Amino acid sequence: MTVLQRYIPLCVAALPLTALAAPGNLDDWQNQRSDPASTWTMSQLLGDDVIAGEKTEVGEVADVLLDAEGRVESLLVYSNGNEVDRGFRTVEWPVLRFEPSDVLLSIAQQPSEFGDQPVASSPQELIGEDQYSALNMLGMGVEVEGAAYAEVEDLVVNEQNQVTSAIVDPDGMDTDSYWIPTDLGWIDPEWIMIVPYSQSDIEQAGAYQGDDGGEGSN
Repeated sequence: MTVLQRYIPLCVAALPLTALAAPGNLDDWQNQRSDPASTWTMSQLLGDDVIAGEKTEVGEVADVLLDAEGRVESLLVYSNGNEVDRGFRTVEWPVLRFEPSDVLLSIAQQPSEFGDQPVASSPQELIGEDQYSALNMLGMGVEVEGAAYAEVEDLVVNEQNQVTSAIVDPDGMDTDSYWIPTDLGWIDPEWIMIVPYSQSDIEQAGAYQGDDGGEGSN
């Protein structure tokens, strides 16, 4: 599967950012966060093949679009022209089936229905002013205590299909990736996530353990 080049939609920079009510301290959150076995991450979905009908591959997931509360609204799918006309289309969430462990994504449309949807030559044309690009959030810088600290490695989605936490990888450090709550209100217009916790608080919160019991989400 082709990894599409990252793009930065400018339309969301001016959004009124809505808080997701992240906890005031990480001690409370450690006891409240979801079990990794009941969550999935954005990296499990981005780049995944999209199947329409029984077995027709019509494209791959180029982006996941979120509303101002962090809920998954739709997928942005890129088709290379093999089965339907080349370009970008959207698919409303939830899809018919998404199984991250098997990297399987099936939509409720037949290939002809998917192909008949409006198509765009660039992803920006399909991103609403009130939507966030999950792809743009991945790799975003994380600022802690007034200084650059990490980057967003992945986004964790809970049972309600809402992004409520992130996996952050400290810059230039051979260490674990940490799992912290995420609030879209922390993102500034320069696409930096300014986190209101101290470095020691984050590191005491513990590393992210995927559903296989190992580090990371895979």
